Amino acid sequence: MKRMPYLFFVFAFLLIAGCATTGRNYQTDIDALNSKLSAMQGQISAKDEEIARLESRLREAEAERDRIESEKDKLSEKIEGMKRPNTSSAPDSDLK
Repeated sequence: MKRMPYLFFVFAFLLIAGCATTGRNYQTDIDALNSKLSAMQGQISAKDEEIARLESRLREAEAERDRIESEKDKLSEKIEGMKRPNTSSAPDSDLK
């Protein structure tokens, strides 16, 4: 039981000594992290701009694709019209 106060004082001393020691200067670490954060924010901004540019190009390509598909459909209809015999303008036969 006599050891209990002794252990308590040793523990308290170590705890206080650990808290009371001069702290490490964290400012250089904070500055380095802020610098990295700024660089990453710049990269994010550049990627956002690239994404917007690519989305715009995609919309343009899709519009061009739709235009080409529409033109292809019109040409296909025109070709099909040329292949079909025109029965409406053929004279009626008297050979019945």
